[in-house]
Amino acid sequence: MRQRATIITQTPMRITLGGGGTDVLWYSKKYGGAWISATIDKYVFVTLNLPEDKNIIRIAHGDKAAFVSDVNDVPNEIIRECMKLAGVTSGIEISTVADASARSGLGGSGAFEVGVLNALYTYLRKPVSPVQLGKEACHIEIERMGKSIGPQDQYIVSLGGIKYFEINNPNGEVDKIEDLAISSHAVSELEHNLLYFRTGIMRDANSVLLDQKKTSELKPDHNEVVESLHEIKELGQKVKRYLEKGDIDAFGKSLDTHWLIKKRLSKKVSTSQIDTWYAEAMKAGALGGKIMGAGGGGWFMFYVPRNKQQFRERMAQVGLEEKKCRFDWEGTKVIINLS
Repeated sequence: MRQRATIITQTPMRITLGGGGTDVLWYSKKYGGAWISATIDKYVFVTLNLPEDKNIIRIAHGDKAAFVSDVNDVPNEIIRECMKLAGVTSGIEISTVADASARSGLGGSGAFEVGVLNALYTYLRKPVSPVQLGKEACHIEIERMGKSIGPQDQYIVSLGGIKYFEINNPNGEVDKIEDLAISSHAVSELEHNLLYFRTGIMRDANSVLLDQKKTSELKPDHNEVVESLHEIKELGQKVKRYLEKGDIDAFGKSLDTHWLIKKRLSKKVSTSQIDTWYAEAMKAGALGGKIMGAGGGGWFMFYVPRNKQQFRERMAQVGLEEKKCRFDWEGTKVIINLS
């Protein structure tokens, strides 16, 4: 084994453009899922080093640090399970930083998992495809950690770009991945008209998704959650056509339709404050928008075709902090490899 190594991975966060939420496994295994995701230039960085003491595991994540000698004592569940899956159980230092705070609704935990796995496999000199990284990261969060999520985040942050996904089997496996056939002009218009704002509200995606699942189980044959997800999936198919035809304003309006449907999924998706912000955004010129991720807080994304400066000023007045974003086209990658 090598005596020294410094490896840094960069993994993008994601936004959802259509069909969001239909990837959750309790739904997609029974009814099928279809969604469009894209990665943005907000990243999770994972640094892997070798400590002097080969019996020590040092972990630094956020404002927490730990020194342990047994991988089972690693306090961060994601890092612990990634290490165990990759087979690296001692003599390692892992630290992380991110461009956006946790619980922003941008798929940060998926990017975190993929970035850690990418660093570990690079250290082991074991080539792993982006699709395999996404699949293994899903296994960690869904199977090992028992989260009520779907595979959207892990796959798109591994692959990068703007992609269309489907699940059409009872096992919940992603069985279709396509690059969206969208023109460079449409991409430029989309990038120009999508504006992002941080609410400052921390949210727990798992609690929102669990609430949806519990509500769906009350009336398994007919309930508002399942019907709403059906509508979101159908709307996602329309969004795919809008984007591929270059009808970007129609996509922008679809965000408003999506948001109104999404609010029916759980009482935890929105709050009175979020509703007030959204109403102000629509009055200020947005054609549509939504809270990213499962809802409840995090980042807003609005589609604003005109009078952007006036819109920005109004959002600042009501307490939303703008964050500039562009698309990422590469997915997870190793940016430093000194090993």
